[in-house]
Amino acid sequence: MTPFLRALGRGAAIAAALPACYLLAALILGLLPANRDARPAAAGVPVYLDSNGVHTSLVLPAQTAAADWKAQFPPERLRRSDRFGGAPYVAIGWGSRAFYLETRNWSDLTPGKTLAALAYDRSVLHVEYLWQAPANAGLLLLAPDQYARLADFVRRSAATDAAGLPRWLPGRHYDDNDAFYQAMGRYTPIQTCNQWVRDALDAAGARTALWAPFSQPLFWHIGH
Repeated sequence: MTPFLRALGRGAAIAAALPACYLLAALILGLLPANRDARPAAAGVPVYLDSNGVHTSLVLPAQTAAADWKAQFPPERLRRSDRFGGAPYVAIGWGSRAFYLETRNWSDLTPGKTLAALAYDRSVLHVEYLWQAPANAGLLLLAPDQYARLADFVRRSAATDAAGLPRWLPGRHYDDNDAFYQAMGRYTPIQTCNQWVRDALDAAGARTALWAPFSQPLFWHIGH
């Protein structure tokens, strides 16, 4: 076998092993806790984790002393602000612009869009106003100071204009109750939508996974 073919074979073996190494690292670091000694607050601000099995969002009270999300993400930018302007909850998710804006349904997913998302894609925030928290969402309570840190993390995730307000993407919606905003950071296999939620919980000092590129590890540590 020529040196070229040997090198090609080694490269192929390494490429084949990378997905397995990625999944193993996600499992191990997902099981290991950050903020190991943190315990859920006995009372405080309810924070919900809502997941479709792939993507996780934070579901937060629309208005508290620490954060007025209606001022940050005005309901007037919804298609039906008359129906959802008074909603008491807001769901906020961070993720790949290509995934969010061009793959509303799994049938919209193409290899090109997948590669675009994994190749250091730009990010957006998806903001939805809800009349109630999702029935199957995970729940944790954060003390007021913890919630203030989480809210600050979320605010800093939005790209802002000269007035310091999140940059809205006009005309981008899934339904009548949502809007999109430009976000900070790039989507990569390391920094995923679920990792953003993990980082928000870590910023609050809540117990969470050391690394959570997938949604499941976020729920393993709730209630500990």
